Amino acid sequence: MLVVDSVRSIECLQQGTAVALGNFDGVHLGHREIFRTLVRRARDLGVKSVVYTFEPHPLKVLAPDRAPLLLNTAEEKVRLIAASNIDILVRIPFSPELASHEAEDFVREVLVDQLHARAIVVGYDFAFGRGRKGTGDFLRQQGMRYGFGVDVLQPVGGDGRPYSSTRVRELLAAGEVEAMPTQLGRHYTLAGQVVGGEKRGRTIGFPTANIVTQKEQLPAAGVYAVIVRFGDSGYQGLVNLGCRPTFGPGEKTIEVYLLDFEGDLYGKELRLYFVARLREEKSFADKESLIAAIQQDVQRGRQLLSGVKVIQYREYLANGGMG
Repeated sequence: MLVVDSVRSIECLQQGTAVALGNFDGVHLGHREIFRTLVRRARDLGVKSVVYTFEPHPLKVLAPDRAPLLLNTAEEKVRLIAASNIDILVRIPFSPELASHEAEDFVREVLVDQLHARAIVVGYDFAFGRGRKGTGDFLRQQGMRYGFGVDVLQPVGGDGRPYSSTRVRELLAAGEVEAMPTQLGRHYTLAGQVVGGEKRGRTIGFPTANIVTQKEQLPAAGVYAVIVRFGDSGYQGLVNLGCRPTFGPGEKTIEVYLLDFEGDLYGKELRLYFVARLREEKSFADKESLIAAIQQDVQRGRQLLSGVKVIQYREYLANGGMG
């Protein structure tokens, strides 16, 4: 997949394109349906499929106090979109000037003159341009004028509610990581580098690796059963998200304990796949009570992780299936 930050840097688009417009932060199952539709349209027309999005999220620029925590890092978003067999990803730097651009001008200057769009695909709640005038109905009207087709995908969902990034954030804020495969089509994941910590875990028999991550949206504080991967290896593990209240107030940390692992992880890049929440973070009266709780966490974690296969994002559009 070609990734660019300007349409002008793309060559050979005279034959036309099929374009999906949106932010696509979560790359959830609703977004995946948009991408499937986009690729089908592109193949039917014999043109390139283009995902046109903005970086950063518009609210990060227009209203930082209301901006959502992002579900994917920029690198993860690229990887997930590429997995849907998209030809070109356009990531336009967002600015207040861009927000004031008239929807009519965007259609004429970008979609028609630069991308030579022959098909547009958007979600039911998508809008763009000054005053958010660029709705699905608006695009249909413009399509009649300029000769491109428009697909406005209606809400889809598996639990009676539409798939949405907002819904995913709500579930994560409640610690409901078990629901992520039903919303995202994959386990929720984060990556981070192991850094030095206070090494308290070693003193109680459970050495942990402290990691720092660029991931903005974390699950609620608590203890989770996870699959941990680094390099070509994978391990069962537990992760504690929170402030370690037993040892007094402190900064929020991500502490990972790998089951059946011995070795030095300092400086390594770990990726965590959240499988289940074991319990809330809590303060224990003494070290012995904490050790007993961790032993129970390990036992339950082994049970929950036994036989678990990490669900990653893949689609096989050639035969219409996905895995």
